Amino acid sequence: MTARPAGIRLWWVLGAAGFAVLASAAGLLIGPISLGRAEVVRDVLDAALPWSIESTLTDQQSAIVRNIRLPRVVLGLLVGAALSTAGATYQGVFRNPLADPFLLGVAAGGGLGATIAFVYQLGDGSGAFDAVQI
Repeated sequence: MTARPAGIRLWWVLGAAGFAVLASAAGLLIGPISLGRAEVVRDVLDAALPWSIESTLTDQQSAIVRNIRLPRVVLGLLVGAALSTAGATYQGVFRNPLADPFLLGVAAGGGLGATIAFVYQLGDGSGAFDAVQI
């Protein structure tokens, strides 16, 4: 009996995509300010599609969805994709399914960088990557 090589199965990809869609929807719909599901979907589609869709949200509610919730969801998806790519790269390069960032000291280097930024107050609000003050 020969062993079948492990590969990416379609149901794993569909399950991961479904989970990403559900997590994104939860990130858009859940917040301290309650907005209707249909209204949020209409507002996101209005922002994403080239033609106009009638949104029933006020300007403030639309700003909450477009300027706070949507960028947070997109950034979360991008960070998750980058971390999963880095993890898969480590595991592929070292041919070890248990490889992690501590193997080469990347985690310690990240901690050192965060410590240097904290000690020298590099996040003082004047840099290109600092949060915008409102």
